Amino acid sequence: MKNRGSGESWRPSTLVLVCAGALLLLYFAGLGRLPLLEPDEGRYTEIPREMLATGDFVLPHLNGVLYFEKPPLLYWLVALAIKLFGLNEFASRFWSAIFGLGGLWLVYLFARRTSGRRDGFLSALILGTSPLYLVLAHLTTTDMALTFFMTGTLVFFYVGHEDPLGEASALFRHGAFACAALAVLTKGLVGAVLPVGIAALYILVLRRWELLRRVPWVTGSLLFLAIAAPWHIAAALKDPDFLWFYVVREHFLRYLTTLHARTEPLWFFFPVLVWGLLPWVALIPAALAGFLRGLRHSLSERAPDPKLFLWIWAVVIVLFFSASKSKLIPYVLPALPALAILIASAIAKALDKPAWMRRTVRICSASLFFGSATLGGIFIQAGLGGFPDLAVEKTLPWVVTAGSLLVATSLVAMILILVEPGRRWVLATSLCACAVFACVWTGAPQVQGGKSMLRISACLKRNFHAGDSLFCFRYYPQTLPVYSGLLPGLVDFQGEQAFGISKLPEAEREAKLKTPTQFRELWLSGLRVYCVTDRDSMSDLDKDEILPRYTIVQEKQVLLLTNRPPEGEGDGGVVQN
Repeated sequence: MKNRGSGESWRPSTLVLVCAGALLLLYFAGLGRLPLLEPDEGRYTEIPREMLATGDFVLPHLNGVLYFEKPPLLYWLVALAIKLFGLNEFASRFWSAIFGLGGLWLVYLFARRTSGRRDGFLSALILGTSPLYLVLAHLTTTDMALTFFMTGTLVFFYVGHEDPLGEASALFRHGAFACAALAVLTKGLVGAVLPVGIAALYILVLRRWELLRRVPWVTGSLLFLAIAAPWHIAAALKDPDFLWFYVVREHFLRYLTTLHARTEPLWFFFPVLVWGLLPWVALIPAALAGFLRGLRHSLSERAPDPKLFLWIWAVVIVLFFSASKSKLIPYVLPALPALAILIASAIAKALDKPAWMRRTVRICSASLFFGSATLGGIFIQAGLGGFPDLAVEKTLPWVVTAGSLLVATSLVAMILILVEPGRRWVLATSLCACAVFACVWTGAPQVQGGKSMLRISACLKRNFHAGDSLFCFRYYPQTLPVYSGLLPGLVDFQGEQAFGISKLPEAEREAKLKTPTQFRELWLSGLRVYCVTDRDSMSDLDKDEILPRYTIVQEKQVLLLTNRPPEGEGDGGVVQN
């Protein structure tokens, strides 16, 4: 099964150690630089904050109301990080970086066991520098944790069943069940359904029925249930509506209907994969060509085929989420580990110099490097204020620097690939991929579009007193309670809090949720009322006669208003509306 070839003699070197240290620095340096982004980072930080505040670690709450859309594993971990590091951006993102680095070890393990040390190192390097993987390792979402546990499930399944390691095989086989259970606790049933489907399809295609006899069905299932079942049972016992909302609505209806209004075309994830793996994606045609050359032998001999397993892994995930009625960019992340290993195999063949592989790698890579250089030029122009729609009013040095780095590394890598594929080209390509990430990361504040709650929250902390009220008008910024420590009421808006609000007692529901008419009465009551809204809702404030208004903080898209002249001047000056 193992085709290690020259890769087996490849030993750790100074270059390997430098790359490992660079990856470690890349994943943690600047982790807390950017404010939390809307909406996911705010949501997945606020829920753990409220868990710590209330002591309820079974039923998640968002803005003071029940929130059953996701299972709690990430919330528990972020709460632990907050206890260790304090309530800050680094603590919020800490586990995403940890899971991101953990995923690199998993792909190294798979590639090393099936192809050798060199392929293992290349696989980890490719995945570790892929822009989409890097970005999501720096953001607080459930997707990196899900990707880690799904990757663990699939890697442990294959290594434990197709690459026997004596006593260690049983450990890997049970590890697959444990990782599947943790994936379910991270993002629901998809964490187990997809790995099971991938493994079953692999067995079916190769007709390797003997693998089914190696599965520890009894002890593995008991381990799975011991990990995944307790929280689900506890939540169902505490709230009778939990199972319907969490299982039916958030699993089946989310997938089969447009309930969450996240519809995208069928081909949505293909351009996501292109930029998410840029410039490594250029090697996918070469990887596919190498796979097809050996496929007939695998099918006829029914021999273990790690490449077939990886292609099934990647294709099933992409097609599964492409068929969903609800699509978001991070959904395709679990396909990247498999694609990284396949790309590494193509590079390994190019380094071993078969003529057909060198030609394929050169042609595909040169074209993609030209595209990444063009992308760098676009970021340079954006950083110089060349796109008025981004509302960039001045030069952004870091964006210009990142764009310049992308142009330079793309051109160097393109020259090297045309001369001869080798270690220098691999290193240059890695730097090019990191430059793509740098462009995205430095440009993120502009993509955020002036929605930051930092100044608004700081103003509220200085001026909010007992007896004051805080409401969000037809808009809810997820980071507001994180930074301010206040749970706002809502005016003519419920969003994903609708289920939780419906569960409140009538008196609490009326206090939490108000119609514009009720809010106007409160606004004119003489009590101090603060209102956070976005600029799109300002005309509705006029229409609903929410007057007079005093603007005390203004961002590009959000404002902090009050109904009485402020005692002190706010961060953005006082403007009467």
